[in-house]
Amino acid sequence: MTFSGFTVADIGFLSALATNNDRDWFAGNRAAYDSGVKPALAALIDATSAACRQRGLAFVSEKGNSAFRIHRDTRFSADKRPYKTHVSATLMDASPHRLRAMVYLHVEPPPPDGGVEPLERPDEPTGHGAFVATGFYFSEREQIDEFRRGIAVDPHAWLAVEAELAARRLALDPGAPVKRIPKGFEDHAGSHIEPALKRTRWVLSRPISAVEVQAPELPDLIADFVSDARPLLEFGWGGGSPA
Repeated sequence: MTFSGFTVADIGFLSALATNNDRDWFAGNRAAYDSGVKPALAALIDATSAACRQRGLAFVSEKGNSAFRIHRDTRFSADKRPYKTHVSATLMDASPHRLRAMVYLHVEPPPPDGGVEPLERPDEPTGHGAFVATGFYFSEREQIDEFRRGIAVDPHAWLAVEAELAARRLALDPGAPVKRIPKGFEDHAGSHIEPALKRTRWVLSRPISAVEVQAPELPDLIADFVSDARPLLEFGWGGGSPA
């Protein structure tokens, strides 16, 4: 399926789901999801992966399906609403890098006021509208510390990355920082790289407008953004600390 943009009906379905987040409504309107939203997301995944390949970036859908389920896991949550009000997917770096980067796609109707909120909690992105993110989002302490070691080993290279991103008008997201300098990096307390070492993730994001979500050019827009993030990606692909 060729990606031709999410339709007004697709976005309307997600907006209506936010208002009618229950199983009966979803069952009665599931055809709009199965025939519209779901295949549009699948086409976006394939087209974005292809657009990245054209730019020399190997980001792929792992195991043939990188889309997240629309059903929420409510087992340990006080919020028992059964469905997400967005659709999303992750493409993973397919090259044999020691530290793997990701591209996260998030399609959601814009906030009611039409504004775009800062992405302060990438793990809870609902309510921000559509966006794309790329970079290094780790769940394991070993990988987090490996990226930190890369910064500590060559702080000038890291500061050059920050400068190049700034020149491209890109800024790292907050990064869920720890309050104290991490164990093993105490020698860098008070240095220019202390803020970077306190991070637990190194991610860039870009909002996607309502017009862009509906455009056939969206995969190229996303791939261009990922390409602009090369200074960050290539630093991480250096493998962190030397082997």
